[in-house]
Amino acid sequence: MNRSHRKSAVALGLLLAQAAAMAAIAPDVAQDLMKKSGLWGQLDSLGAQVRGGMANAVPATGDPRAEATKTRMLACADTAYGADAMRATAVDAVAGALQATDVSALTAWYDSPLGRKVAGLEEAASAQVIDPQERLRRGGAALEAASAARKASLQAILAETRSVDIMADTVIEMAIAVRTSMASADPAMTPSALADVKAQLSAKRPQLVDRYSQLALPAYAFAYASLGDDDLQRYADYLGAPAAKAYNDGAVRAVARALTDGSVKLGRCLKDAAAKP
Repeated sequence: MNRSHRKSAVALGLLLAQAAAMAAIAPDVAQDLMKKSGLWGQLDSLGAQVRGGMANAVPATGDPRAEATKTRMLACADTAYGADAMRATAVDAVAGALQATDVSALTAWYDSPLGRKVAGLEEAASAQVIDPQERLRRGGAALEAASAARKASLQAILAETRSVDIMADTVIEMAIAVRTSMASADPAMTPSALADVKAQLSAKRPQLVDRYSQLALPAYAFAYASLGDDDLQRYADYLGAPAAKAYNDGAVRAVARALTDGSVKLGRCLKDAAAKP
């Protein structure tokens, strides 16, 4: 590369760096938006789901070695998938996805009565303890009784929030976390073997997306059952706006990165714990 080309490359790099700096918002602003949207609380629920799934994946056997492995796994999971750890990663992802010009539109929505109501419904739905089959039954009944316009709004909300992607990523990362934990006590589970397991799980993502696509619409009908048709349409319209799209893209990346980062931290913690006498 000659000197002229090197100068051009450096100039381009500086321009890209400036553009990236302009696109990102301050972490405290991203954190405020996450709290208003409910994502802040949902990450806590998500971490609890991963930790609970790991606990249920290893049944009690009475074998002291197996019990020791489970205890070590859950202790590491509490750190790797704790709310504070997941939120720190998520804040960076959300901040990097937004421009300063997005903030006013997002804040106006989340500070509005309807925005606060929707965020409350979503947060309650993620934390609510109810039998999954009962939730599906009630959601299915609500969906069957819904007007064509309401069904269209639910479809639009489902598409814009990309919740099916989040569901699929959560299941995959939960399975990877369990396999990573088991690998700490299995000499046959080499790094390459674990990489193969991760690749196999990731290859199942299309099937998971198809499965959750069928379940998600009744779940949304259940979550927004108390929202009138007009308000539901207003919410769907808001999600189609550029600022909302940018935020939802950031939220999807936030969840994916938080889960992936948790898996890395889990592996590191288990490795360190196994090395201790």
